[in-house]
Amino acid sequence: PKPGVRTKPRRKRDPNHRMLPLPHVSSQPSTGLTLGGSLNYSYRKPGEEFNRAYLLAWSRVSTRGVQDHIASGRLRDVLGRKEVIQFGLWISLDPVYPYFGINNHEHLGGTDQTGPYNRMKMDNYGGWFTYEHPLWLLHRPNRPVGTLRHYSGLFYYVDVVKGYPNSRLVERDPQLIGTYRRGILRGGLTWDSRDNDWSPTEGSLIDLTADLAGPYTGSTSSWGRVHGTARNFWPLGHSGFVFAHRITLDALFGQAPLMALGELGGLFPMDAYGGAFIGRGFARRRFIGNFKAAASAEIRFAPIEFKIGRSKLGLGFEGFVELGLVSMKIADLFKAWYPSGGPGVLLIWNRFVVFRIEAGFSREGGAVYLQSEHAF
Repeated sequence: PKPGVRTKPRRKRDPNHRMLPLPHVSSQPSTGLTLGGSLNYSYRKPGEEFNRAYLLAWSRVSTRGVQDHIASGRLRDVLGRKEVIQFGLWISLDPVYPYFGINNHEHLGGTDQTGPYNRMKMDNYGGWFTYEHPLWLLHRPNRPVGTLRHYSGLFYYVDVVKGYPNSRLVERDPQLIGTYRRGILRGGLTWDSRDNDWSPTEGSLIDLTADLAGPYTGSTSSWGRVHGTARNFWPLGHSGFVFAHRITLDALFGQAPLMALGELGGLFPMDAYGGAFIGRGFARRRFIGNFKAAASAEIRFAPIEFKIGRSKLGLGFEGFVELGLVSMKIADLFKAWYPSGGPGVLLIWNRFVVFRIEAGFSREGGAVYLQSEHAF
């Protein structure tokens, strides 16, 4: 500056606030290669492993015409009560949505599982709001605090189901075609003792929830769900290896719509059974029905870490095995078993963003997955 000219001091960057635009790349056989982008914002106080605020907006489109547009947020302790608030809006347009039939255990290995016969068109529009309030805290020396929370949530979706000529849906189950509303009241309990949201190395995340839906919630039909999932993370001594496992039980009752038959409830609803997050190696939503049980186990290891500016990039690998059960009647749950497994490569950015590349293998073939978070 010229002599005598006063300049404003440069504002220092606040390291507690992080804004991270990211390109998105993911892939699985049913949707093809998916490209897009997201804008991630987080606020974390010094010395804390959990984000006080995390906001996400993303838009992505696949080579097979699948579109996902999401805006969501997670807030912690904004009311000073150690609570967790989550909310979001979702639009999905899927012209290659899988449909292999309800409770279909026929062996499909060697067939065209991504072909038009096993496809339909599914458009989804909806949003959610959930609230978790702490009921009890467990303080342990040199370990993360364990928190028992009450969980309640409100979800509302509109599903538009359309069939293609000569497809499985049109030929065998044309009554499923139409528009369905799903208004869901969800309540339950959660236990969280993890050391990190995105890439935990110890602790547990357990949820027990119940859903109710009917005319009183704006739903097309009356139905409900009972769900339980336990996720545990164990450091194997000081080796750097982490053993992670997940056990899930999920039961529907009443006149559940097609979307509910092919997903799991709880804290993180997902397609099931089969796909990039559960049942890896089987086609997406390969097995659907009222009753589902699943177990997953992984060994994770990230021995290499690079420092890039103020950030850290971890490079590692994993191996996983999974086992699933699905049926329409609880008495038939153990009649068919679906094992799968495979290896994977991990990229972990500041324990904030996880990118995994996995190969899953099952009795019906194999698949390669690229995803921007752990399976659990």
